[in-house]
Amino acid sequence: MKPFISLCMIVKNEEKVLDRCLTSVVNSVDEIIIVDTGSIDQTKEIASRYTTKIYDFEWINDFSAARNFAASKATGEWILVLDADEYVDEENFTDFLQKLKDDNGEFDTYYAKIINFTGNFGENLVQNFHDRIYKNNGDISYYRQIHEQFKNNKNKPLKNKHSNLVIFHSGYLNQTVHEKEKNRRNKEILDQEMKKGVTNAFDYFNYGNEYCSIGEYSKALDAYLEAYKRKTDFRLSWVSTTLIQIIICLINLKRYNDALNVIEDAENIYENSPEFPYFKGEIYFLRGQLEDAKTVFLQITNNSGKYNHIIFRPDLKEQRPHQRLGEIFLLQEDYNGAIYHYSSVLNINNNDKVSIKKVIYILNKFHSVNEISDFLNSKGLVSLKNVSDYVRACFNVGNPALALCLLDNFYEENKLLYKVALLKKLVINNEGSIKEINGIFDKKIIQHLFDSNWVNVVDLLLLKKEYGDKDNDLSILLKDYEHNREFKALESLIDGKNCNEMLNEGLLLFTLQTLICYKKYTLCTEVLSYMRNLKGKIIVQVAALLFSNGFKAEALQLYDKSDWNYFSEQDFINIIKSLLETDNPTGAIEMAKYAVMIFEEDFRFYGYILEHTNEAALFTLTFNKAKELFNDSLHLDKLAM
Repeated sequence: MKPFISLCMIVKNEEKVLDRCLTSVVNSVDEIIIVDTGSIDQTKEIASRYTTKIYDFEWINDFSAARNFAASKATGEWILVLDADEYVDEENFTDFLQKLKDDNGEFDTYYAKIINFTGNFGENLVQNFHDRIYKNNGDISYYRQIHEQFKNNKNKPLKNKHSNLVIFHSGYLNQTVHEKEKNRRNKEILDQEMKKGVTNAFDYFNYGNEYCSIGEYSKALDAYLEAYKRKTDFRLSWVSTTLIQIIICLINLKRYNDALNVIEDAENIYENSPEFPYFKGEIYFLRGQLEDAKTVFLQITNNSGKYNHIIFRPDLKEQRPHQRLGEIFLLQEDYNGAIYHYSSVLNINNNDKVSIKKVIYILNKFHSVNEISDFLNSKGLVSLKNVSDYVRACFNVGNPALALCLLDNFYEENKLLYKVALLKKLVINNEGSIKEINGIFDKKIIQHLFDSNWVNVVDLLLLKKEYGDKDNDLSILLKDYEHNREFKALESLIDGKNCNEMLNEGLLLFTLQTLICYKKYTLCTEVLSYMRNLKGKIIVQVAALLFSNGFKAEALQLYDKSDWNYFSEQDFINIIKSLLETDNPTGAIEMAKYAVMIFEEDFRFYGYILEHTNEAALFTLTFNKAKELFNDSLHLDKLAM
């Protein structure tokens, strides 16, 4: 009996992900065809566990040629195309197969929804639709060297249908893109395509994608605009995506008002898509229009049912708006609002590292270990998959006891991390015994912990200060650091001795932040004494660090000695807030007036002047200038009332 569906794949050096892909489909497909284009790792060995139909194909910079070769080896009625860094949900795939059979061959090809995980950890989601299932009748093949598409070999129209199949793709994670040099490879092949004179709208769209992925936003924008101009059908899925990419390019080029104009037009066409209002809110946020941004993001989250047409970014419907709202409420020191929105993010994606960090930071300000643990567990937020992120967040706020409490439920799978938490408890709280963690000081283990930033140089220095003179594994390990110049200099600094070495500024800032986190304030004083003799940007950075950790008086003293040329927007805001808190609105207004000249497109400085000046002429002048830049700001209009 002829197989119903064949899986066809082209692969090269995919040992890290191939097993995940094949495991997800092996019980559902009838045949697996693997075409290898030159692997030098364990890819073929992994593939051989699932199929004997493994073929070699010399790579000629042509994805279509490789895919058509794979199809020539398939015997199924239908062909499913997957890449090694993709996988499916088995239940969803089974349901799709039943629907495919129910259609009785009415359609030639089927689109699947591709969910792409992007960013460093998959924190962002991008979706697109791609035809991945087609009849194996000899009439359909791929064309184009890259971003390949189907064609009917007899020049007849293809009958397409959207399916319910969802494919998950991890190949756009930053590390993967970097390791595989995808941007360079793709652009080289696209250049070849463009030299052939094939310059239709879709070519320009793909060209824009490659430029955008490497941060060349001006070139990307030109390509997207050309693609949009050449479109032949407004309903093509990539057309609406192009609009979003145009907006993203304009935002990165800081052409905010141009982006807002595009958004206004797009919202009239795609009124049920969350991407356009989200980017409006994002622009407001980036320009310091926090109240305007809050209004937009709340409108999205409070009306999520309206936004049922996702074009490109499913995370912009709820996850990202909640995250931005959490950030806004935190900036405004509304901790209840912040915790609500960050928790809302975690209810959608409980692996979101930013929200985990913020939730722990906020809860740690006001609650005990047991209260925090009870809250997290009652919400079902901590799991085996994300507990290490919670532990890291606990270390960042100097609370190893909370880390140990959260690890209790996952001890067997995290024995080493549990020992790290015991080490931190010994370092930070002077609680515990060096014997409990002796095994951790093996050279290979400690190097691994250093490389993954679980243990740092400050930990070792503090441990040496208390336990380094005893006969233990730590003392043996510390011998390797006896001749390390920076380690010795930092040790002298913490011990209050004269330090004549010029230490790396980044190391100094890290040391100061860590000591503040650990509440080792006496040692902080020693480090600050040394740093006060430094000059330039480092002094401003120290002031900002102190301010963000609540040491406002000390921060203001340093700001007073600093060169304003090194000030960021946040440095000016720190000073303005402090002047207002000490009932000095005149000084705050003068500082805001100066900041406006440097950061012309930051709404916050106009807001400070408008909210606190009693001079009618200054109010009018400031309002009119702000109105030119932020002409659609509802909050600005409220300030004029």
